[in-house]
Amino acid sequence: MNKVSTILPLENWTGYRFGLIASRLGGFIAPMYEDRYELTMPAWRCLAVIARHQPLTATQLATLTSSDAFKVARSIELLVRRGLIHRDVDKADRRRASLSLTTDGRKVYKDIEKFVIRVERKLMAALDPHEVEVLRRSLDKLDQQLETEIKAQGREKFL
Repeated sequence: MNKVSTILPLENWTGYRFGLIASRLGGFIAPMYEDRYELTMPAWRCLAVIARHQPLTATQLATLTSSDAFKVARSIELLVRRGLIHRDVDKADRRRASLSLTTDGRKVYKDIEKFVIRVERKLMAALDPHEVEVLRRSLDKLDQQLETEIKAQGREKFL
């Protein structure tokens, strides 16, 4: 096998590393809510975001989950059909709806949240408290940099 020489090896690409960790973590956690509640990963993500920020519109939900409108719409339909969220039509603008958890939705969310928190604590136990704080600040900075400097300049600048 011929290795390609590069200034920045693949294993040092930030997005690649984030993707690997997210994929491995999701692969460990997803079977819990899939088996127990027959939820897809996008539906769980939407349920969690609604729990944190309710009430929300579908547009706000798509922004907060960084998901496309199609995935969000399918997730909303699943969650409504399962009785986990309410979709209340805005009386002032019937094109908009407000999304919030039902009582059953809160119960499901709390059960999954307990599991996820235990996994998160075990994962973060690899870092000391200072490292956790630095990691969180660093992630905030990277997110801000991506939004305000990189995406704002456009893809063409980097081609």
